[in-house]
Amino acid sequence: MKTIVKYIRTHLKEDYKTDTYFIFLSFLSVFIYINHVTNFDLNFLSKTINTPLLVMFYFVFFGFAYYTTIAIIVFTKSDYSFIKSSGFWFTSIFAILLVSLRLGFLEHYKWIYENIAPQKAFFYTKIAARAMRTIIFSFGILFFYYLFEKYNTNFYGFSTKNVSWKPYFLLLLIVIPFIGIASFQPSFLNQYPLIGNTGNAINKLHALAIYESVYLFDFISIEWFFRGFLVLSMVKILGSKAILPMVALYVFFHIGKPTGEIIGSIFGGYILGIISLHSRSIIGGIIIHMGVAFLMDLMAIIQKFDNYF
Repeated sequence: MKTIVKYIRTHLKEDYKTDTYFIFLSFLSVFIYINHVTNFDLNFLSKTINTPLLVMFYFVFFGFAYYTTIAIIVFTKSDYSFIKSSGFWFTSIFAILLVSLRLGFLEHYKWIYENIAPQKAFFYTKIAARAMRTIIFSFGILFFYYLFEKYNTNFYGFSTKNVSWKPYFLLLLIVIPFIGIASFQPSFLNQYPLIGNTGNAINKLHALAIYESVYLFDFISIEWFFRGFLVLSMVKILGSKAILPMVALYVFFHIGKPTGEIIGSIFGGYILGIISLHSRSIIGGIIIHMGVAFLMDLMAIIQKFDNYF
C-alpha cells in the first residue's frame, strides 16, 4: 500500500490545482446527475441503436467528455502547449473513435438473431458482445502500435517491472465489504451478474462459467485501452495531465451502469491511472479490475443462489 500511496502523493504534487479539480468534478457531477434523473442511455441512446448513427453518436458523446476535460485543463492551468501537437489530436481522435466502435458496432447481433434459435440468442449475443468488444480494443491498439509506436518497448503497460503484487490484493480485500453491502441493493441485483437470465434452453451454470471467462478476459483490453493506451501513449505529450481526460472518458464509458458504479469509476479510474502512469504498468490495474468485477458477480450470484444451483 505504501507504493500506491507514494504514487498518489507524487501525482498530486505534480498535477493538482484546486480550480482544475473543482471544475472537473463539477462537470462529472452534473453529467452523473443528468444521467441518473433522465436515464440518458435508455431515452436518448435507444433512438439510434439500430442505425448507422450510433457510432457517430458515441463519437460525439465521448469526444465531449474528453475534450471538455482538456478545455478545463487548458483554461485553469493556462497550458496551451500540447494543443499545437498533431500527435495529441491524432492519438486522441483515434482513441475516441476506437471506444465509439467498441460500443457502437452491433452488426453481429443481427446475424445471431437471424441464425440462432430464439431461446438461445440472448446468451450468444452476450458472449459475442464481450468477445467483439475485446477484439475491437485489442486490434485497434495493436494497429496503432505497429504503425506509429513500434519503438515503445513498454507496449502500453504490459510490463511486470516495478510491479509489487501485494498492494493490489490488499486493495481487493478492502473493497470486499463495500461490494457485499452494495449487493443487497435492488439496482445492483438488477445489473449483476451481467449474464442475466439465459432462460431454460441453456444450462445456467454452464452459461455462467463460459460468460465469466469471456467477461473477465475483456477487462484486460479495457485496462490496456484506458490505463495503457490513453495514459501511456499520451504521457509524452500531456505528462501528468493525461489522467483527468482518461477519467472523464472512463466515467462516460460507464453510462447505463448503476449510479453508484458510475461514481466509483471516477475514483477507480483516477487511482488506476496514477498507478499506470508512475509504474508504467497496467498489470496491477488488471488484477484490481478483474478482481472487483468477479467479486461483484460473485456477490450477486450468492444473493441469487437458487437461480444457478
